[in-house]
Amino acid sequence: MSPNGYALNLRFDPATLDGERGTALLAALVRGFFEKGGMEVQINVLDPTMLEDAYRHPGKYPGLVVRVAGYCAYFDDLPQGAKLEIMQRTRLKL
Repeated sequence: MSPNGYALNLRFDPATLDGERGTALLAALVRGFFEKGGMEVQINVLDPTMLEDAYRHPGKYPGLVVRVAGYCAYFDDLPQGAKLEIMQRTRLKL
């Protein structure tokens, strides 16, 4: 462990965290991270279908914030290449 040396970035599909089981999984993950000395965790729950819709229809989701590379930004404000990359790396499911 490297205390205070990094942030753990996690991405989840909404279906993965759905219901009581999903809540329990996320709580256990976060609790374990901090119990082992972790200092910062950043969790993103993004629906890939919504991102694709936002890409096709700019302005439809004005409050949609995404993790880029060390910072967060409004999806609509990003260049097309960055939007495509975020959509590609968000297709994660268990």
